[in-house]
Amino acid sequence: MEETAHRFTGAPTWKQSYWAEMLVECPKCAHAALITADVMASDFRYLANSTLACSHCAHTERTAEAVAYRVSIHRNCDTCGKKVAKVIPRSKQKVETLAVACPHCHVTRTYQPRNEAYRLTYQGSGPGVDPIFNLPLWLRAAVKGQLLWAYNRSHLNDIKRYVASQLRERNIAGHNTMVERLPQFIKAAKNREAVLKAIEKIEYR
Repeated sequence: MEETAHRFTGAPTWKQSYWAEMLVECPKCAHAALITADVMASDFRYLANSTLACSHCAHTERTAEAVAYRVSIHRNCDTCGKKVAKVIPRSKQKVETLAVACPHCHVTRTYQPRNEAYRLTYQGSGPGVDPIFNLPLWLRAAVKGQLLWAYNRSHLNDIKRYVASQLRERNIAGHNTMVERLPQFIKAAKNREAVLKAIEKIEYR
């Protein structure tokens, strides 16, 4: 029984398996907010109807609404034949027509610009941010100068069980499962106690 208690035999999950629900820091009030994502089981893609909701301040965002357009014109002037260029880097809506004056002959023409859609996100980067809105994850703590984080409590519990185990069995070939991709400082036996203390601290958030 003791050997079984210290044996990790968890399911071979990928980190994308935890994207359906993620706890993040609300960009408005800095309390915990929940991201719910429509994750396809076949390839874990998160779709354009993901939602951010904070129960503390009632702030909500939807990725379907966080879209902007890069509007551009690059062509030759109809009058003098020289190049005409115009770029609007961020437009909230598509632009169907755009009047542009040629910088050479100064004749103004109306053109149909190119609209390139892109999704607006926050400026977070690196480990410890969610993959949809780029917001800091709520479940995170420093461990010996490194950052320990989890997408949700289920993810955190799986990491905890792996760290606490004395015997870690691999249930799948390859090196892309969640536990295989954990940072080395989490896997290191010498850090077990420090990591478990950090996880215990995170659990009370």
